[in-house]
Amino acid sequence: NSTKEKSEMTIFDFNTDKGIYNFEFIELTTEVHSHPVVEIINAIEGHFSIESNNKAFENLKFAIIDSNTKHKITSQESKLKLLMIESHNFLFSEFLHNEKIKTKSGIFAKSNLQNRSKLFSDILNYAKTNDLKIVKDERINLSLTLIGENDISYKNLIPTLTSKVCLSDSRLSHLFKEHIGVSIKKYLIWNKLKMAINNYLSSENNLTSVSIESGFFDQAHMINSFKSVLGVNPSKAYNSRTLQS
Repeated sequence: NSTKEKSEMTIFDFNTDKGIYNFEFIELTTEVHSHPVVEIINAIEGHFSIESNNKAFENLKFAIIDSNTKHKITSQESKLKLLMIESHNFLFSEFLHNEKIKTKSGIFAKSNLQNRSKLFSDILNYAKTNDLKIVKDERINLSLTLIGENDISYKNLIPTLTSKVCLSDSRLSHLFKEHIGVSIKKYLIWNKLKMAINNYLSSENNLTSVSIESGFFDQAHMINSFKSVLGVNPSKAYNSRTLQS
């Protein structure tokens, strides 16, 4: 069997309100992907490698990958703790600065880092106790709320947002990407994926059903989006619908 086929994922937290997604993977291998979240990886067993921007980081035990950084993860005979955090303001960057952590070219990677498990826990606790999603511009905060709370197609989303925040299409698009790091269209896909995963975890429905319920055209559309954002096929990722305590 290939590493992809062996890959298993357990979900410990999937908190869309706080923007905190906490997983554990066994033998994770991904395709090249990027996502609007900061990703923290800690190897409990074995090592992992990252390829990004034509650079290879080998035999890693710990890494932080900035949001919207294209990368590929490979591991074998490993158990990885993986944390994804939606970070739209300066607070998390300030936390990393205080820890003397710099993400060169979007990645902080270490093959040997003392107290890495404590750092992983400290980051998780920091995300839980601080609002990392809110930005200074209330119009963008309102846009995020409207996207999160409404099932709107992209075609209807832009006029809805512009009417609510009193901005032109171009000005809203510029401000949104400036604060969130991705276009409104890409963020909408991310939001639909969160809805799909939540629906899958909380129901007995299959991938086809949750794909349609979450606003995707069909299961294939959802799978392609899942792979482009998270790097794995959803059918290979889950070994349980149940959040682990």
